[in-house]
Amino acid sequence: MPAPTAAPQPTPAPFKATPGQIKAAELLYLAMAQEQLVRPVVEAYETAILARHQFSVAPEWAERYDSTSLLILDRKRSYLLSDADAEVFYRECREAREASGLTVESPGFCPLCVAENLKIQAENALLSAMAEVQGLEAFARPCALTLEQRAQVIDLSLRLITPSIRNGAEILHHLVHA
Repeated sequence: MPAPTAAPQPTPAPFKATPGQIKAAELLYLAMAQEQLVRPVVEAYETAILARHQFSVAPEWAERYDSTSLLILDRKRSYLLSDADAEVFYRECREAREASGLTVESPGFCPLCVAENLKIQAENALLSAMAEVQGLEAFARPCALTLEQRAQVIDLSLRLITPSIRNGAEILHHLVHA
């Protein structure tokens, strides 16, 4: 007696990106490009300012680090500045930002923080657009993914959608003439 054969499984239809998914992917690519352009400029002038001043950790934070002589040379530790040192640091950052030609909506904004925030917003929009796909609804819920999972989903989403998006010149042309 011959073995029963399994019924053939239907071949899934190839992924077809929606206009919303395409727009979200294009906006994410633009946000990523902006961040990549701004990051080295901002990090360079912030690092130079911190190196020049050799600011120490503020006394209220020093006990947490068992030292009053810890220097703040990394921009990610600038939150440890005393109020007086922070005033100097942020004033010089504003001056360096203006000298570099970077613009922001408000004088107190950091161009890199703005670019990072725009990228996160664009990532969220992409996740929401992908949540339209049956079975991927959870992507639209905040905190549904770990940071690692989020990065993987964004990467996979971009890989799926990228063949459908316009090239960079077309995207920029559309933005300039819209």
